[in-house]
Parts: sequence; C-alpha cells; structure tokens
Amino acid sequence: MNKKEYFEFAEKFYTDCIEISKKKNADYTGGDDNPFSNFESVEVLGIKTEVGFLTRMFDKIKRVSSFVENGELQVKDESVIDTLQDLANYSCLLAGYLKSKQ
Repeated sequence: MNKKEYFEFAEKFYTDCIEISKKKNADYTGGDDNPFSNFESVEVLGIKTEVGFLTRMFDKIKRVSSFVENGELQVKDESVIDTLQDLANYSCLLAGYLKSKQ
C-alpha cells in the first residue's frame, strides 16, 4: 500500500466509523440526547466513567491482540477491522467526553 492508497483507506475507515458510531450510539443511548449516557451508567457501581471507557477499549485491544497472536478470530461476524473501528470510536467518544468536562 502506498501513501495515496493508505489515505483512501483511512478516509473510508473513518467515514465508516462515523456511520457506525451514529447507529450504535442510537442503540446504546435509547434516543437520549447525551452521547455518553451508557458510559456514565457505570457510576452507579462506583466506577468512574473514564474507567468504563477504558475497560471497553481494553476489551477491543485484547481482541486485536488475540488476532495478532493467532491469525484468526473465533467470532466471524466481527472482523478485526470492525474491532479496530470500535476502538477508534471509543477513543473519539472518550475524547469527546473529556472535552465536555473541561
């Protein structure tokens, strides 16, 4: 892959991330206007919202790590690219959450 091909890939990757994020956010927040409401729900357990984000991110990192180590994933309906897009979306959501707290 050359630079041109990479940036074409990156543009599609991030465009797909935004579409996935919109759909999943609607599913997980139940129409709530707060995009972080499902992440904030961990606070009833005494867990900081930021730790809730990190926990989900580490789940995705562990899945990618398994792929790197084994060369395959057992759950076939979520590709490693899907997992990396979820991780990118969690990163963006956490960045947005931190920005909202400033």
